[in-house]
Amino acid sequence: MKWTAINLVAALVFTTCCILAHKYMVRPTLSVTIWPAAGIGVGLIMVWGRKIIPAIMLGELINSFVLYQVHVDFGWNKTTFYDFLLYLNNVFRPLFAGFLARRMMGPHPRLIQFRKISRFFLYACVLPCLLTTTVFAILLTAAGHYNTGDYFTKGFLWYSGDLLSVMIFTPIVMSLLARPRTIWQPRIITVALPSLGGFLLVFMLFNSFKNYEEQRINEIIRTHQNYLVNVVISDEMDAGELQSYLQQEQDLLNLDSYKTELEVWQDGAFRQLYLSQDVVTTRYENHVIRREFDMTGQRHRLTMTPTNQFFAEEGSSGLWLSLFIALTFAGFASVGMLTLTGRHVLTAREVTERTLQLNLINKELQARNLDYQRIIDTQPVIFWKVNLGLDQVTFVSQEAEAILGYSVNQWLSEPHFFTRKIHPNDLSMVKDAMLQEHDQEANIEIEYRLRHADGQYRWFRDVLHIPEDFSDSREVMGMLVDITDKKNDTEKIHHLAFHDYLTQLPNRQKFQSELKALLKKSQQHKTYGAVLFLDMDRFKVLNDALGHHFGDQLLLNIASRLETFEAEFKVIARFGGDEFVMATDCEYSNANDAGVQIIILAEQIIDQLAEPYDINGHHHICTVSMGIAIYPFQDVTVNDVIRQADVAMYRSKEQGRNQVTMYHESMKKDNDKMLFVEQVLRNAVNHDHFILKYQPIVDGDRQVVAFESLIRIFSEQETLFPDEFIPVAEDTDLIQSVGRWVISHACLKIMDCQYNISVNVSSKQFHQQGFIMYIDQMMKRFNIGKNNLVIELTEGVVVGSFNEIQYKFNRLKEMGVMIAIDDFGTGYSSLEYLRQLPIDYLKIDKSFVFDLDKDNSSRVIIETIISMAKHLNLQTVAEGVETEQQFSILKDIGCDYFQGYLFGKPGDLLTLS
Repeated sequence: MKWTAINLVAALVFTTCCILAHKYMVRPTLSVTIWPAAGIGVGLIMVWGRKIIPAIMLGELINSFVLYQVHVDFGWNKTTFYDFLLYLNNVFRPLFAGFLARRMMGPHPRLIQFRKISRFFLYACVLPCLLTTTVFAILLTAAGHYNTGDYFTKGFLWYSGDLLSVMIFTPIVMSLLARPRTIWQPRIITVALPSLGGFLLVFMLFNSFKNYEEQRINEIIRTHQNYLVNVVISDEMDAGELQSYLQQEQDLLNLDSYKTELEVWQDGAFRQLYLSQDVVTTRYENHVIRREFDMTGQRHRLTMTPTNQFFAEEGSSGLWLSLFIALTFAGFASVGMLTLTGRHVLTAREVTERTLQLNLINKELQARNLDYQRIIDTQPVIFWKVNLGLDQVTFVSQEAEAILGYSVNQWLSEPHFFTRKIHPNDLSMVKDAMLQEHDQEANIEIEYRLRHADGQYRWFRDVLHIPEDFSDSREVMGMLVDITDKKNDTEKIHHLAFHDYLTQLPNRQKFQSELKALLKKSQQHKTYGAVLFLDMDRFKVLNDALGHHFGDQLLLNIASRLETFEAEFKVIARFGGDEFVMATDCEYSNANDAGVQIIILAEQIIDQLAEPYDINGHHHICTVSMGIAIYPFQDVTVNDVIRQADVAMYRSKEQGRNQVTMYHESMKKDNDKMLFVEQVLRNAVNHDHFILKYQPIVDGDRQVVAFESLIRIFSEQETLFPDEFIPVAEDTDLIQSVGRWVISHACLKIMDCQYNISVNVSSKQFHQQGFIMYIDQMMKRFNIGKNNLVIELTEGVVVGSFNEIQYKFNRLKEMGVMIAIDDFGTGYSSLEYLRQLPIDYLKIDKSFVFDLDKDNSSRVIIETIISMAKHLNLQTVAEGVETEQQFSILKDIGCDYFQGYLFGKPGDLLTLS
């Protein structure tokens, strides 16, 4: 049943190809440009041998009835005899050629070497087709289809068609069906499909030529026929006269090239009156031209059919020659591709054999390097070695299978494995890196893509090692590291680079880029827009109280509410921390209109953000401070606009928060002053431009008992005082550097004099980590005695964790540091800390001393402070004493120590001493 089905299918394919070839590829002269059935038959015999003979016999039998209509003239006659002989020769042609080739080349030839390919076609077509073509030409001539004069020409064309058929279609059939499949299956792509494609192109060209030729020939016949009919009608001939005319004018009218038949209509059918010559024209059905006309009152029909002589005289050889050349090229191209694929197989086989030989030779070396191999195989990288001359992988670590999915055997055995796995867009770059000339040993690092076994490409970083003997060995080694995840993260990183990770709003860089475009647009169109800078009020307190997770949730809620205004803004971004910025489009014709509209919009935003937030069951109200800057303005830059909005926002905070402020030029002066002070301060910190002045502290007898150190900055013939730069130092976190400088230099001066020296310490400096440790280090470094160093703190220092404050006060006392509360009476209102903290002095603020002799209330306050201090065993120091009257009153009240211009201005310590 299996072979019956195969034979039936093969016969059907065989017959179909013959029908198509007969319809489209056979010229009227029966000279075949190509007859695919010959090549298909030889291919089937090469694949299946005698088992496929029934298919060929059945196919040719069907052809005899369907194509050649042998049943029409079937009987004991000459035509049937020649049809039978032609049938036998049709069957004999592929059988003789196929079995001759099988006998000479073997039943399953691989056709790898050019010599064997040439021998194959010699036995499969050159010799057998010469015999069968000779038989065909003799039979067709004897049957009357060929003339003796063109016997050799048409025979040569028939022979060429059979040769081309075997050269084109036999390799196609063998690529599809022949064994071994490892050799023939790859040739489906490299041989069968290109050959079939080339044939189909020529096939379409042939059909076009054939249609053109048929139309041209029919037009010539129709012209002759019309001439004859017109002569009959014009001369009013009868049938006899017409027959005489045809016989007499046969040479003049070139009627020898036609079989001319005259018929008359009688008894319901046409009856033959005249036949010029009885020749075989059964193959010329497409060129039979008939015309009916009236002659002597009767209906006649004139039929003209071309003969072989006609095609010899009128046939066009130029087009058919071009087609023949095209087919010849297709045939030899098929043979050429077969040869090339054979060389490829030989190369692959040679590479494999050499690899095996090298493996045998290196077996002993591999055994010695087994430990090294295990180390390589356990690393999450691929170590490889490639011979560029052979394009063959000679070594790869075991980890290659886990990383890329291909077995080590595939790496080592498949031809061109490595280069075929490299992405086509990266291949030239990799080859250039490997093949560039190197004068000495070199290491090169490149990145490229390799195809994983699942079909996906993955990115690798390859560290190539070019050995010193590269020009001789042609071997390159490398170490592949999978960086796909890193490459895949590039887009995500790019997104993160321009968007806030928490809110997914644009970040500072993205906002600046968008604002730059808006500024350019506004300058071109002379329109105005605005930037809003928004900062959450008391956000740090919220974070410290409820945690950063709660703060993040609040930021997300605020971002969500801001996004409800996105129709009003070109961009909304998180600038950093608890700051957001928004920029409107430049759609206002003047700055005043922009300012009015933006303030209304800003107030709506503030109201919206002030609505309560429900976060994890907590109801929280968060206000914001907002600043607005209108753009553009003269010499505007992105940073200028943002800075102006930022300045305006801080002015909102200074004025009580939860409000919006429009930037104006007066704010710039304040900021310029702060910026100048900050620059001077930083320069002083970096270049040690600080100086310490000392003001004496005296007792009731005007005897100096101590000095207070007062810091100054001397810059470009200008002196800056603490009240100018200390607030800036606290805002810019420079206070620790400034404070440590004062403490270290004051301790150094204590060694040079025998007086106590007090140092002012800001609240922020006192609360910083490491403050107590630094004091301890300085005292030990300069060998400061007990009670020689006095720390002056303002009342604001006690705001915060009282346990922490009490601990630090106690540590200072343990180290022998005395503590004074500076500017007493002007700050913290609670007096509980006086009882719980180890304080030594209360320094009465100079604001109370200033009008002591004029304002009785100041005296009452000072008396109260001194009385309270005495009851708490604290000593008092009056600041700002400038007159004898003030000194006398303070002394009478019971003040212990005095400080002010009356006793000496701040100056150099040695001079004052």
